[in-house]
Amino acid sequence: MANSESRKLADISDELLLSLRSEFAATAAEHDEQATFPHANFKRLAELDLLALTVPKDYGGLGGGLKDAARVIGAVAAGDASTGLLLAMNYLAHHVLAQTPPIHYAAIARSAVEGRGIMNGLQAEPELGAAIRGGLPVTVALPQADGNWSVNGRKAYATGSPIVNWWLAMARSGTDDAPLLGTVLIPGDAPGFTITPNWNHTGLRATASHELQLKDIVVPVENVLGFYPPGAPELKARQERVQVWNGVLLAALYDGVARAGRDWLIAFLHERKPSSLGAALASVPRLQGVVGEIDTLLLINRTLIEDTAQRADTAVVLDPVRAQQIKHIVTENALRALDLGVSISGNHGLNRANPLERHYRDALCGRVHAPQADVVLLNVGKAALGV
Repeated sequence: MANSESRKLADISDELLLSLRSEFAATAAEHDEQATFPHANFKRLAELDLLALTVPKDYGGLGGGLKDAARVIGAVAAGDASTGLLLAMNYLAHHVLAQTPPIHYAAIARSAVEGRGIMNGLQAEPELGAAIRGGLPVTVALPQADGNWSVNGRKAYATGSPIVNWWLAMARSGTDDAPLLGTVLIPGDAPGFTITPNWNHTGLRATASHELQLKDIVVPVENVLGFYPPGAPELKARQERVQVWNGVLLAALYDGVARAGRDWLIAFLHERKPSSLGAALASVPRLQGVVGEIDTLLLINRTLIEDTAQRADTAVVLDPVRAQQIKHIVTENALRALDLGVSISGNHGLNRANPLERHYRDALCGRVHAPQADVVLLNVGKAALGV
């Protein structure tokens, strides 16, 4: 960590985040067009000690909570959404792992403090789809005679595949008649990883969310973070914490994207002066009303994100259903805000020389990011009905 002796949460000022947003925005279009991973952005985050934001203070990190993480993610995503996504997953993984840290978490935390130690989860699979919909993974982790474990399988959407140092891979074990579900911690440079570079998406194009093949990966027993029957209380507690942080951080991500689109639109409406009007588009009452609707949607977003993050940071019992609702509402509001922006900017908004169409494409990914709308609304309905 570049400034580990002095950096504190209070040092992460609005001015610092605004500067970081501008810096990342300068290269976002290039990374989007070429689908190249933004390595320089993560080097910069390391220099600012931001990779270890959610690493506990006892391990040398900044000890940030969900509200702190959401604030940073919103700013980073406004500059470059792809960078924001991996950073969000890194914050989530460090927070969850630190709740019941394995004996070697200190070394992992230290690497994050030193500007490495980027973590992410591996849950989705080509056959399984999104893990939140249920089902058992095809990826299998089995104990071997020498005391180590062997992992085999395939994982989809491995965001940050060129740079992640530690993967939290969901796998099954046990037998077909008595399956067990759990997580294995796998180093990113472990022999047996093969990246299939098949990420060619409409949005978030710079995330390098490729497919991973896991073949005979050997991990020591201390990297096996517990296997339990599906539905066991131990699994439920971990999954609820993941769902809360995932929901809020994804909301912050897509809200940040929408705010970047809104800011471009404001500048465009001031600069664009059609000869038929003889004044800036910002002077047109109808367009002023649309901007008012956009800002109202974003006000709702900000209020929901901050309130839910604060609740999670102080709660004794977490509320995963509420976090899922926030992700759903904020994502839809972000898309609506960007759609309104496109509707009043016309060809300019869809011109790839301008960032609005990229922000819109990035925000579309929010609808397919788990948890998806049908799962969220089903869970909300069940909770309301006591089912």
